Order: sequence, then C-alpha cells, then structure tokens
Amino acid sequence: MRCPYCQAVNQDQAIYCGRCGRDLRQPPPRQPGSMYQPPRQAPPPAARPASTVSARIRQPEIPAAPPLPVTPVMPPASESAPQADRPRFIVGSPEPPAPFPPRTVADLQALEQGALSYTVVNDTVDVGRKKIVRIAYVKCVPWQQIATLLKAYKEQQGEHFDTIIVQGVLLQDPGVYSFTNGQLRFDRDVRLGSLTTNRYQIETGNGYESDSLRIVLTEQ
Repeated sequence: MRCPYCQAVNQDQAIYCGRCGRDLRQPPPRQPGSMYQPPRQAPPPAARPASTVSARIRQPEIPAAPPLPVTPVMPPASESAPQADRPRFIVGSPEPPAPFPPRTVADLQALEQGALSYTVVNDTVDVGRKKIVRIAYVKCVPWQQIATLLKAYKEQQGEHFDTIIVQGVLLQDPGVYSFTNGQLRFDRDVRLGSLTTNRYQIETGNGYESDSLRIVLTEQ
C-alpha cells in the first residue's frame, strides 16, 4: 500500500503511514477546483559501467619500503639466568658484572662493583630502630640502581638499627616524597617460621612502573 500523502510504501494491513504517520484509511482532502496529483519521483540515476568507476578510483600502487633494521635491546643473558628472568636494558647500557636478577645474597654482593657515585640528600631515624637514608644519583639501568643502593646501605648502616631503608631519587628532582630511582630495605633478625635471618627487599624505579623489579633475598 502506498501512502497518498508522502508516497511511502507500507504494508497492506498498515493503518498509519510508517513515514508521515497519517491515517491510511481516509483519503487526503482535495482542494476545490483542483485534482490531487501525487508527486513524481525522480528516475533513479543510470548505473555507470563498472569499468568506468573502477578506472576513476584506481590509485597507482606504491611499493612498500623495506623494513628498517631492528637493534636488539637485550644484552647476552647469563648462563645461570633463565630466559624468563632476563631484564630489559636500553641500547648501549653496560652489562651487569654478576647474574641478574640476583638469586642469592652472593650474587647481590657481586653487583656492588658496578655502583655509581651518589650524594646523601637526608638521613633520618624513625621509631622502632629504623633508619631512612635518601640518596641522589643519575638515572641508570636496574642493576646499577641495585648496586648503588647496596653500596649506600653498606656505607650508611649501623649495627644498632634493626631496619635500614635506602631510597634513591634523581639528581634533577631530589625533593620528591617517595623514591624514584630504586629502594633497598634491610631487615635484621627477621623470623621466618622457626628460623631467624636477615632479609633484603629491593625495588627498582619507583616500584609502580611496568618494568620495575622486586627482589627479596634472605641470608642463609
């Protein structure tokens, strides 16, 4: 059924037009002295030959550029470190002098020879026989952060402290509240079940980055 008002095609049992919403049961009013003539629809445009259309939209093919050579960002892995534990380094960064990430305290101690120079920003003593040392040094790869934090721990430790925390910050922003260049926490005489041991907890970066490392080691 075609609507006499807007010429839209509706179903035969439709009561109202789906386009204009008018009642299809009543004929449209006629103007006096004139005859109602439905509007003429423009004829559909003639289809163009497929060859003409494709010739207009066809673009010249540009050969793809050859792929650029990719410089590897991973240093040669140590034989003692499995594939899943290999850390990421920037291109041109120095290789660690010991297995990294360290799996024992001995591996951790061996990293100290690659430590960088640092400057003590502040040194505070907290309740519970805790000492907090904040140091500033240049931005470096994770294993150098750990080596520098370990060096600062050994030079700033005291036998009368149960907990020593060394926080690293960047030289351009040494006044930040939290650490941004790694943190080392040493806890003395930690009870693990029936054993009492010393524990190292180390984090790189600010501790929240996707590539930050968290290492926990205990002295045997």
